[in-house]
Amino acid sequence: MSPPKKKIVLITGASRGFGFQVALSLAEKNLHLIITSRTVGALESLSDKIVASGSTVTIAPLDLGKEKDFQIVARSIYERFGAIDILIHSASSAIPMAPIETIQKNELINLFQNTFMTQQVIKMIDPLLKKNPSSLALFIQDTNEYRSNKFFGIYNANRLASGEIIAAYAAERKRLGPTILTFNPKPMPTKIRSVLFPGENKAKLNTCETEAKKMVKFISSFL
Repeated sequence: MSPPKKKIVLITGASRGFGFQVALSLAEKNLHLIITSRTVGALESLSDKIVASGSTVTIAPLDLGKEKDFQIVARSIYERFGAIDILIHSASSAIPMAPIETIQKNELINLFQNTFMTQQVIKMIDPLLKKNPSSLALFIQDTNEYRSNKFFGIYNANRLASGEIIAAYAAERKRLGPTILTFNPKPMPTKIRSVLFPGENKAKLNTCETEAKKMVKFISSFL
C-alpha cells in the first residue's frame, strides 16, 4: 500500500514573523509546504527547519504585487501538484500612520497594496483550491478595535476593504467550496505592529509562536 498523499499547503508571507512561525508549526504535521516571500535567504533558512521537522517544502520567491510573476508561480504549482489543499494568506505590508491630508495620490495607491494583494491571491489561487472541494482558504485578518481612529485612516480602510473582499468570496464559494475562514491573532511583536505602535513595550504582546500554534489548532480539522 502506498503512503497517503501529503496535503499541499501554500503560505504567503512566510519569511518572518507570524507567517514564519505558522510554517514551523505546520511542519510538524507531515505536510508539503509551499512557502512564499520576497526574501529568498529567509525562505531557504526556513526550508531547512521545515525539513528537519518532518515535512517537505517548496520555496517560491514571490512579490504578490507582481501579477505576471504570480501567474508563473500559480502555473508551476498546478503543473507540479495539480491543486492546493490549504491556503494561508499571511503576507501584509506595513502601513505608516499619517494625517489624512498629508497623503498624496500616488502614496495612497501604494498604501492600498494589502487590499490589492488579497484580491490577487484569491484570483490566482482559487482555481487551485477548487480542484479539491474540501479545501480551505484562511486569511489572517486584524479585526481588533483600536483606542482611536486618529492617524489610522488608511490602515483601517485597508483592513476593512480586505475584510469585505474576503466576506464576499466566502459567500460566493459557500455552496461549492472551498471553505473560507479568517483568523485574527492577538497583537504580536511584528514589523507591521512596530510601524503602527512605535516604542510599544513588546514584552506585553503575545509571541508569534503562541499565536501560530493557536491558528494551527483552529484549522486542525483540515490537516
